Amino acid sequence: MHPMRYMAAFVSIALLALIAALPWGLPPQDRFFLPMLPVIAVHFWSLRHPSLVPEWYVFAVGLVLDVLTHGPLGYWALVYLITHLLAVLSAPFADRGFTVRVALLAAALIAVTLTAWAIASVYFLEWLDVWPYVAGSGLAGLGALVLMPLLYVADPARTTRDNIRLERGV
Repeated sequence: MHPMRYMAAFVSIALLALIAALPWGLPPQDRFFLPMLPVIAVHFWSLRHPSLVPEWYVFAVGLVLDVLTHGPLGYWALVYLITHLLAVLSAPFADRGFTVRVALLAAALIAVTLTAWAIASVYFLEWLDVWPYVAGSGLAGLGALVLMPLLYVADPARTTRDNIRLERGV
């Protein structure tokens, strides 16, 4: 695999995590939006190239975001790992076209949002308001309209179809 593809995946995920960690001065109910942006990049790269983004890197990016934002240690690391898992499990369906990939991203955003809300509710030992999470995920979905073309540009080698896919099993 081309080394620039590795660099594009690593840099895009790390850059979005650093953007999420910056103090933008957003009100508390809108702060869930920025950490959801790396979810889009993790899902994109893990769906298109499952072996390209290792689990340790996804975990490390989430852990660094937790440290930089003074959040619960391991929260975003777990959320990003769940995103990676969902993308890897749905990778066999990604070859069915652009519409299927968009549907997989939407399903992953919904699943990750509900999981993040549930984890946060357990952490605070009370049912948190789900609407800030839903609004943040919706804004991240709109942000995907801007991020996805940029990520496609960063992965130019995928414009030609792979000529073989070796899989064990059925």
